[in-house]
Amino acid sequence: MNQTVDINALNDDQLCAYLIALLSETLPDLIIKGGADEPFYEAPTDDSKGILYFRSNYPRSLLHELSHYCLAGARRRKLDDFGYWYIPTGRTADEQARFESVEARPQGLEKAMCHVLGIQFSPSLDDFSGRPASNEFLEALDTVYQEMLTSPPPTAGKVLDALANRK
Repeated sequence: MNQTVDINALNDDQLCAYLIALLSETLPDLIIKGGADEPFYEAPTDDSKGILYFRSNYPRSLLHELSHYCLAGARRRKLDDFGYWYIPTGRTADEQARFESVEARPQGLEKAMCHVLGIQFSPSLDDFSGRPASNEFLEALDTVYQEMLTSPPPTAGKVLDALANRK
């Protein structure tokens, strides 16, 4: 009889390997690889599946990038990095506000994934300016989190179910 894995007993390498194995069954058209210097999604080609790269061996990076995949939809999954723009840290206040407006949804899903796994979640601003997260961002993130727990979109629902029902 299979016993549920105690993810709190795993180190980051073990947890990432466990999640990759679990998710490979749930998302057979996606390859998930850690160890990247920067996260990136490589769109599938005629000869290969899509590849989702996450930073180092960080479980939260894996879950965050997976959230983007779950929410991207079929059209965006055909584009490298889902066709998203990215401005590195050092953003202006307006650029940071735009970042927050598009990050609330994936981070709300990431928070739901963390919840079902029992992993601590904290919002990521991907910004080292010292500016705090806006109230609008935190409220939008929480609204999406509640939505993901009750009525997630199809791919997000499959992933949340797999994480919640893991063995």
